Amino acid sequence: MTGDLAGRTIVVTGSSSGTGAAAARIFAARGATVAVVGRSPRRTHAVAEEIGASAHVADFARLADVRRLASELREAHPVIHVLAGNAGGAIPATTATEDGVEPNYQVNALAPILLITLLTPALQAGNGRIVSTSSRSHKGATLDAARVGAQLDDVRGLTPHRRYARAKLAALLLHRAYATRRPDVPIADFHPGIVATDFGRYLGTLGAVAKVVSAPFLASPHTAAERLVHLATTTDPIAGGYFHHTIPAAPNPLALDPRLADAVWADANARLGHALDRS
Repeated sequence: MTGDLAGRTIVVTGSSSGTGAAAARIFAARGATVAVVGRSPRRTHAVAEEIGASAHVADFARLADVRRLASELREAHPVIHVLAGNAGGAIPATTATEDGVEPNYQVNALAPILLITLLTPALQAGNGRIVSTSSRSHKGATLDAARVGAQLDDVRGLTPHRRYARAKLAALLLHRAYATRRPDVPIADFHPGIVATDFGRYLGTLGAVAKVVSAPFLASPHTAAERLVHLATTTDPIAGGYFHHTIPAAPNPLALDPRLADAVWADANARLGHALDRS
């Protein structure tokens, strides 16, 4: 399929290593114009140079970085055909970011929905779509529409994994709320599998040992990337969907609650200075 994506512009966040880097390589090999987005300047530029792509460095723990990133991308690529949202991860820190937000919520949900909002005009211009890397861990998370803001700020007694799972549920809800407001930009979430590069990251030494023992049963970054690329390029409908690998699946029932989605949207909009009103 080399060359079949010629003329398509694809932005891949979290693409300085792992699944995101593998996806960027596949997109580039198929002829797409790729924007590599990552937190590490060295790794981001290395991947971009390797595949002949543009490099964009941003830390999602700083909302100013996200706004600058969006401005850079809009200037370089006024038409975007795919936004592949792969940035994120479990963050051990319990101290709020400089923006006053619990780190897992900001990096996995708040910063991505801000980027999505700011890139919406470019996605509309390209009849584009959004594919976001989720996690099945969200199925164990809970949120209450009556106290969403307080819950998303709460770190008491919660492991990084539990805060990550909660943030991924919030991300799903934000994406469903976005879908109702912008039905012209299809958005889908998918669980790529437990990927060898990420497994055990929450568990310190125990996680490192588990990763080695379980390695034969884990998805490779390339396999996970192929699943992302499939959803980014398939002609099958993906709008509003949640996928396990590439197969439609049932998310946490809370992710389908429109009242809860509106509550999370309102919380995010307030934290972002009502930037989402422009989506």
